[in-house]
Amino acid sequence: MAKYKITFDRKTCIGSGACTSVCPENWELVEKNGEFKAKPKKTEISEEEYASNAEAAAICPVECITIEKIKAKKRMADDEGFGSEEEQSDEEEDF
Repeated sequence: MAKYKITFDRKTCIGSGACTSVCPENWELVEKNGEFKAKPKKTEISEEEYASNAEAAAICPVECITIEKIKAKKRMADDEGFGSEEEQSDEEEDF
């Protein structure tokens, strides 16, 4: 299952609240120094959460939200124990 990372530029945010209106499960407006800005509740999301967060990014009037797919690390065959079993079976055939 794919995972995604949200990158959010707080300085660019104008606090319109558009993201919170389409994705309230992950976006909220917070006040800091008398100024309201959007803030993601979490920055790593699942595939199920992608659609609503992508809509939040698309609706943002200043385009300060980006979402990127996190690349999965590939496991090497040796990490899973392959090779050692093949070596054992070769030795057993010699007897």
